[in-house]
Amino acid sequence: MSINWIKITERAREGIKIINALPFDTFTTVLWYTHRQMSPSAAGASASASAGSTVGTSVTTTERADSSGAGEENPTSSSEPEYTLEELERLVGVPRADFLLLIKTFSYILRRISTFIIKPSLLQRELRDKLQLEDEAKIDAILRLWVRETTPIMNNLASKRYESNVIEDVAWKLNVEVSSHCQQRTKTPLAVLQMKTGAGEDISIEMTHPELQDLYNQFENIQSELDAMLAMKAPAAAATSAAAPSQ
Repeated sequence: MSINWIKITERAREGIKIINALPFDTFTTVLWYTHRQMSPSAAGASASASAGSTVGTSVTTTERADSSGAGEENPTSSSEPEYTLEELERLVGVPRADFLLLIKTFSYILRRISTFIIKPSLLQRELRDKLQLEDEAKIDAILRLWVRETTPIMNNLASKRYESNVIEDVAWKLNVEVSSHCQQRTKTPLAVLQMKTGAGEDISIEMTHPELQDLYNQFENIQSELDAMLAMKAPAAAATSAAAPSQ
């Protein structure tokens, strides 16, 4: 079974080839660098933790998946230094155009997997078959990062305060994403979906046009499934009613 969670363009395929060519230690360093840049809270925490240290000294990276599981709870080492973009580029050691494509591809993959909640075994298969990542240890590193990020969300959804929570208000607006020095992007329009729950909690979801289209398509699929289920139940209910003995 394959799900429509990511579109692999020719450029993305080129970026994946660069990812496949990276040594594992360099791969994990770039993976977590990209993750920190996409997570303002994580970036702020790491910046404060390393405030008095020298940037770009020795590197301590995640051990491979087939080594001991000592780092399972925290896949990155607290002693790993914060890299600037230039230092990371020197570490990777590829031409600048390839390096920027590498960062963009990592960002694209991480952003897409954060949009979907699927079984870890299915995501693992998708990373191997659809993205064609060749190193099982790299696939496992991405998978463990995804599990680490989605577990708190799933725990919150399972908590009692969400059991009777309903969406009471929905609004939307448009924003424009400022160009990124790392990814050399042009300005991108973003849709912001704003929801308020019965518990008074505000939820905002920011999406690009393709992501909004994907969300719309998912709602369409849900509606089709519901319509099909209702259509199947209607004849069954009528048959049961007709077969019931009269009083």
